[in-house]
Amino acid sequence: MQKTLTQNDRKKIQQKIWGTVGIILFAIAMFTAIYFFVLRNFLKNGDDFGWIPTVILSLFAIFFLGIAAYLIQNFSQDLKIGVKNCIEGVVEDKRLNIKKTSRHRTGRGRSSKSSTQRYYYITVNGEAHKIPYDMYTKAKVGDTIYFEVTPNSKIILSYTILKSEVATALQTAPKIRKGAYPTSRQKQSRLTREDKATIRDLYDKGLRRRFMYISIVGLPIFGLVYNGLWVFALFIFPLPIILLYQVYKAILLYIHTKKSIREGKKNVTTTQVIDKLFTTITKNGRSSSNYKLKTTYKTIIVPEHVYGNVHTGNEIVVHEAMYTTAAIGLTVDDHYYSFYTDF
Repeated sequence: MQKTLTQNDRKKIQQKIWGTVGIILFAIAMFTAIYFFVLRNFLKNGDDFGWIPTVILSLFAIFFLGIAAYLIQNFSQDLKIGVKNCIEGVVEDKRLNIKKTSRHRTGRGRSSKSSTQRYYYITVNGEAHKIPYDMYTKAKVGDTIYFEVTPNSKIILSYTILKSEVATALQTAPKIRKGAYPTSRQKQSRLTREDKATIRDLYDKGLRRRFMYISIVGLPIFGLVYNGLWVFALFIFPLPIILLYQVYKAILLYIHTKKSIREGKKNVTTTQVIDKLFTTITKNGRSSSNYKLKTTYKTIIVPEHVYGNVHTGNEIVVHEAMYTTAAIGLTVDDHYYSFYTDF
């Protein structure tokens, strides 16, 4: 369904146009300053390679200005068409896409730069929509939502949560005495053989991760000590503190795992799902995903197929080893999912 743009909608689009124009003017001033104060000297020296930085800067400027011009064209097209798309439906899923990039400069003046960008999406009527952060935090999976978006530039003009599935589910949930949760809904149970295998598996993965950190941090320290330069270890502070902390966490992981298996008990907590989301992390071309359930107890990481079988408002039972913080399984509709074979 489409509606005509209101005057307020047009103001929002125009603000985007002026903001992009401001960025363009700033970029032009920056490129001009780089040319007159840096690159022009290379060209005056008559070096055969003096033109290379100028060409690179020109290509980068053309690419940047081309993207900005494309955005302005989309904004202008939306104003010209004068309509907006109106979407109503149930939030089927939420996704956070994190893109990490790192650049390393070698040679004289070595340096490294890294950046992280976050993009937020919800899936409505089978289609993913990019949305702002505030809308991402307020909309829960299972909610019925209405929002208006421009057809070309995909600007979210407004949104309204028509029905909150979470609020409805919490109203019908058993009343819990304030301050007593989760103790009031927590009990202990015996560990099964499968639970013990899950704990050992999580221990192995956690220990490998700690050893990786210890190796990375400890290599320069042990190198200095081995060569009799232990005094210089003071100049790479706080690496020694980080190394000691990682060793401490590895020892603590070992103690807690052994104690959990020896006592043979687990905490079983009844809670309710209030939201769910999955996160995709892309770093230098490599991607990984994790799936999370946000509950009235805490947020837990679950396998993908468990994530697909749990819905907002469901009452679930979280199983945790007594002396560790990671969940080892959960029960949904009387079906127990162990995390051992799923992670």
